[in-house]
Amino acid sequence: MLYFLHGDTAPLQIRYQELLTRIRNENPDIGEKYFDTIDKEDEERFFQTVSTMSMFAPKEILVYKRVENMKGLGEFLKSIAKYDVSQKEIILLYEEMLTEFGRIQNPVGKKELDLAQSLGKVICYRKAEQKNAMLLMIQKELGISEGEADKFIEVVGENYFKIQNEVQKVKNYLQGDRFSLKAVMPILSVDKEYSMRKLVDDFLLKKERDNLLETLRRDKEYLGFFYMIAEELLLYLKLIAISEENARLRSMNFDNFKKCIEPVRGLFQRFPGQSVNEYGLYKKMPNAARFSKDFLRKKLSDLLRAEYSIKSGAMDEEIAAETWITNFHRA
Repeated sequence: MLYFLHGDTAPLQIRYQELLTRIRNENPDIGEKYFDTIDKEDEERFFQTVSTMSMFAPKEILVYKRVENMKGLGEFLKSIAKYDVSQKEIILLYEEMLTEFGRIQNPVGKKELDLAQSLGKVICYRKAEQKNAMLLMIQKELGISEGEADKFIEVVGENYFKIQNEVQKVKNYLQGDRFSLKAVMPILSVDKEYSMRKLVDDFLLKKERDNLLETLRRDKEYLGFFYMIAEELLLYLKLIAISEENARLRSMNFDNFKKCIEPVRGLFQRFPGQSVNEYGLYKKMPNAARFSKDFLRKKLSDLLRAEYSIKSGAMDEEIAAETWITNFHRA
């Protein structure tokens, strides 16, 4: 069987690992061989392996990586069609490179996709689907709800391989006991972005600024803080806007909330196809009532002026950031 996998980097690796695991489980002790377009001689070695046909030959997995770099991919696929691959499990990996706006720079040609489809199975897996796959994996492995899985990703980050390691660490730690995020927090490798977002939330909602200022003075990431808190303020503005259209959003359960925001998902995407953290929006919705639109607009305007003063050299970034933070909760 031939499998042609194409998609974004991390999601592609997720589906590849799932497929590899399934083939191994279905064929215990199956042999494995790996090929890569980086090695120019690997194409010849690949066809030498494919051309080995014997009723006594053991079944093998043949993985060919980075076929997006292959010159003449169509001819390569046509050549595979000449051989009997019934004793082979061939996996071809085509990584698609994305622009910052989520557009594919090196899409697979239609002819190549049609050829691959005629030889076996084409599997496409993109970033938009990655979050759902990770959520399902965490829910299954830890026996938790979608909301708990979403919070787990928020805490440890969205790197699939890190999540795999953290899930295994949690399972070993719990030894069959029921999952509780609070209980496993001490053993988790907390994502740096999550730590900063926690400080931002505490500042916005609890007016706690000391830990935030201490962290900023230590890490000197003032502009990064500006971008993060601007994102939060814009998010609250959007939540206020949609709750004005439908006041029930602030009190409905998560399932109904997801259905109601489906028509406006695009408001919460920075680029087409980007995943939307519905549970995160659901948890933030009640807090949106703490702010008025005029207040948020003023603070965003002040933030833009502070950022400009830094980039123009008119003010030191530490002074600009601390002044903005100190004045934030004042009218």
